[in-house]
Amino acid sequence: GFDHMEILGHTLGEIAGEKAGIFKHGVPAFTVPQPNEAMCVLEEKASQLDVHLKVATPLDTKLLSGLHLGLDGEHQYLNAGLAVALCSTWLQRSGHLEVNYLEQTTSLPEQFIKGLTTATLQGRAQIVPDVESPGDLVFYLDGAHSPESMEVCANWFSLAIKEDNQQQNSLNNLPHDNTRASHELVQSYHCETSKKKSTQILLFNCMSVREPQLLLPRLMNTCASRGVHFKKALFVPNISVYHEVGSSALPPTDSQVDL
Repeated sequence: GFDHMEILGHTLGEIAGEKAGIFKHGVPAFTVPQPNEAMCVLEEKASQLDVHLKVATPLDTKLLSGLHLGLDGEHQYLNAGLAVALCSTWLQRSGHLEVNYLEQTTSLPEQFIKGLTTATLQGRAQIVPDVESPGDLVFYLDGAHSPESMEVCANWFSLAIKEDNQQQNSLNNLPHDNTRASHELVQSYHCETSKKKSTQILLFNCMSVREPQLLLPRLMNTCASRGVHFKKALFVPNISVYHEVGSSALPPTDSQVDL
């Protein structure tokens, strides 16, 4: 996508050309499906260096043996397919694996499944409940910083919110026995949950090298198209006046504070 354009270029072709700088003569390379403008450049660069360029496909969920990827988001299945292609090819070329799992037709090694289902990346589609008020305050964190990744982030967040609501509804509809203790427990639970209403609040931070007018609308519009709306938005400075908990530093002298 369009990112780091001050370094990589202002068109998909220019960006793809810079990305192709990692190609090495005679060494296989992998990518995922790309827009035609970018793919043409990658194929041309690969041809010049005698590089066998392969396009990895999204990981088939059936290969995870009923488990889920450790990283949330539908786009992660594309990343997972690329990871499997890279790892299996390297292991095969280095003599550690007899079968190349690039095709991913029937199964994956147990180690692959473990890695894919336990992988974590802080700040990317990360859900962090507040330990001091579990269930009352939940942070949904993502470091999206391009229009395309903003849309991906919004899709993930909207789906996560809906799944949480569905889980809450399923708890409300749980059957219970007729014992007095059970009845009182269920009544208490329904009383507490009926008082709670989920509210979405956006905390938005944007560094000076990004353009918020390109990022924020993509986030808001994608969420709205999925029926998710924010009650309020807080725009967080990129530089804090606090250098440790409970103390504050002098305010920055630079008048241009990142927002």
